[in-house]
Amino acid sequence: MHIILGLSIAEWAETLTALGVLVSAGSWLFKKIALDPLRADIQRLSGQIGQQLKIHEQTLASINGRIKEHDKELGSHSERITRLEDHAGIKGDDNHNED
Repeated sequence: MHIILGLSIAEWAETLTALGVLVSAGSWLFKKIALDPLRADIQRLSGQIGQQLKIHEQTLASINGRIKEHDKELGSHSERITRLEDHAGIKGDDNHNED
């Protein structure tokens, strides 16, 4: 029978098997205690962030719609001012042709 560091091969096999079982149990316990709750928290936070993004997208779409409405109103006012100036013979400001 071979003896290495005071243990036989059978004793080394038992020791390594027990060590393997302990490492496996520790890994399972770590997964249950730390990783599973962390994974659940990440999924919950991801869902909340997704909901907030949808709300912000809707708000931005609404703001964009209002901006387009205001642009149309400004364009309409600009056309009216130009017609009034033409009718009254007033030369409007021309910022593009400065002599």
